[in-house]
Amino acid sequence: MARAAQKPDEDVFFSPVLLPNPGHANGWPLAVMVSSQTEARHNRASWAPTHLISIRAPETKLLSMIDLPDDRHLQLIFGDTMDPEERDAARPQAIAEAFAFIDGLPADARLLVHCLRGIGRSTALTLGILARYMDPDAAAAALHALRPDAKPNRHVVGLCDAALGMKGKLAKQALRFPAKVWKPAKG
Repeated sequence: MARAAQKPDEDVFFSPVLLPNPGHANGWPLAVMVSSQTEARHNRASWAPTHLISIRAPETKLLSMIDLPDDRHLQLIFGDTMDPEERDAARPQAIAEAFAFIDGLPADARLLVHCLRGIGRSTALTLGILARYMDPDAAAAALHALRPDAKPNRHVVGLCDAALGMKGKLAKQALRFPAKVWKPAKG
């Protein structure tokens, strides 16, 4: 994984994870943050993302969130359950919508992925987004660097794994979280 060197004038919140990124149609360098809704709400002015993915359970509301036009704000509605049989569990369509949204990001996009009530769904989706552009081990290491206390929802990771055709390799990485210190996976 090639990590971008930070320039003095670069946004400290959205440092690119991957440069260059020829895997993205617009070369988006994975300038991404992941948080809870409370963190996003409290830091919206200083973080100033250009694009937002909000994940919330059915029958919940986003409270005073970042004001972005609809084409820059994707709202996904599914619960934090790990049981795929639950009524409000994430479905493959949500992952497809998220990946389509990512495909349309411009090169200068600063993406914030957040979820209501914890960080399980947002860190899981972010792991899936990272894994679109790097191998699962590198994606997991990048997620740990972005959010050391990540606790990816394993069901959502499993959906990302299936969508990416990784045959359990990404799901295996989710088992390594949470981790205080990230150690490379043993081959």
